[in-house]
Formats: sequence, C-alpha cells, structure tokens
Amino acid sequence: MIFPQSEALRLLDRIADLVLPCPPAEAVEHLYPWDAELLFPAAGTQITLVGYGSLMNRKSALRTFSTETVRDARPAVVLGARRIYEYVMSPQGRRVYGPSKCQHSFGVLNARPSNHSEDWFNGMAFSLRMEDMQKLVSREYAYDLVPAWSIPWDELDAAPRLTYFLSCRQPNFDGRKTIDPELLPHPTYHALCEEGCREISPGFLEAFRSSTWVRNARYSDSRELIESDQDGRN
Repeated sequence: MIFPQSEALRLLDRIADLVLPCPPAEAVEHLYPWDAELLFPAAGTQITLVGYGSLMNRKSALRTFSTETVRDARPAVVLGARRIYEYVMSPQGRRVYGPSKCQHSFGVLNARPSNHSEDWFNGMAFSLRMEDMQKLVSREYAYDLVPAWSIPWDELDAAPRLTYFLSCRQPNFDGRKTIDPELLPHPTYHALCEEGCREISPGFLEAFRSSTWVRNARYSDSRELIESDQDGRN
C-alpha cells in the first residue's frame, strides 16, 4: 500500500461498500460566475465546499476565507470525481507561485465528475457563507460548482452528505485558455498542496498523491518522472 495500510484499507473498503443515494432535487450545478441569490436564498444559508488543491493549505485558504471558516474546516473524501492536473495557471498565479523550469509545468488542479467507482479524492470541507463565495469567485476563475457525495476523512462510517467541488470543464473561457491535458504540476503550487496535506496526517498526504492524476497516470505512480521533467533532467 502506498499510504499507511490501516488507513488505506479502511478508506478503500468503505468506498467499495458504499451505495450512494440519488442526489436530491436541490443538487444542481452552478455555472461560473455563481449566482449568489440561488446559492444563498435566505439569511444564514451556508453551503459545504470541498477544496482539493491550494485550499487544503491553511495559510493559502486564509488568503480568501475568514479565520473562523478555515478553523472549522474538516478533512473529507469526495466520491465519484477525479482530481487531475490540467488547469492552466493564470498570470496572477504565476506571479504568486513564480517561474518553472519546464514549459509544461504550469498545471493547477482541476476535478471532474466521474462514473468510475474507484474515482475519489480527499480535501478540506469548508462551510461557506455568501461573503466567502464572493471572495472565492475571483480566485477560482471559470470553475463551476458541482454537487457530489462526500464522507468525513475521520469518520468513514458516517452517512454520505451532499457537498460541492469546483470543476472547470471549458478548454477556453472568455478568451483565456483554461484546460491543457498535457500539463505537469507547477512545483511550488504542488508543494503548497502537499504541505497542507502533511499538516493533517501522513496518510492524508499519501491519499492526495494516490488520488491525483497527471496526464493519464496517478501522481504516486509517476512522481519520479514528473520531478525529473520539472528539473529539466529529461
């Protein structure tokens, strides 16, 4: 097993045994830019979003969310979706994360709904209010809000609950290229994601590596090749 065996077996066994209910009628997609009135129809309404990239890093999440929102976030597993490096890092992102030695290494994480039962990913579940979403909309450019079932990382026996994750599915948006399936991870961005996972647990980090795809392979299976390519050794 590529991450601690007890955690691995329990997680994979739980996913294999799950029979997910049909999504309720209110489980609808919200296309970018999201309509706040539909997301928050009444005062006090909150939605749960599972962040699966830089939002897993507490310091990075605090750039957008309140201290309270980040403090209350909990690790979770999203079911029926695949996380993949294919989103083209924005010009602003390149200023934040810096240059890369490889011309292909400007990949940021995306996630897509999947019909494969073995597709899942881990992340941080945030309970968001309208003010959180208003700040998030400029950070997560061209990402739609997609509903999915999730379970808590620390309570795998809990019943699945409806959450949302971010998914960019348009190769171009408003004149900007957003998707490139040949991308490799931006090394600084990826390190930030791993740092956030490591703060939770070694098993959470290894789950991140094994449930993240680069091109047509899992990151955990192609890590050495990716790192050598990014360093310009190939």
